[in-house]
Amino acid sequence: MINANIFNRLFTVEIRNGVGIDLEFVDSRPVWTYNSETEEHSTMPFEGLVLMLPFIVVTYGRPYKEIDYE
Repeated sequence: MINANIFNRLFTVEIRNGVGIDLEFVDSRPVWTYNSETEEHSTMPFEGLVLMLPFIVVTYGRPYKEIDYE
């Protein structure tokens, strides 16, 4: 897996088990995240671009934390 910060957005390349081609512009796709300071795994919504190619997923965007206003 490749991770890089480009223009304050996260760029990743991962392996997938699929052969189709798909392009998605998402605003709340759930993704797994890892906090290296607390060593915790959690899920967060992702906003950005997802490009699925045969055996590869490329994402570019940012995960964000939802805030509840009460």
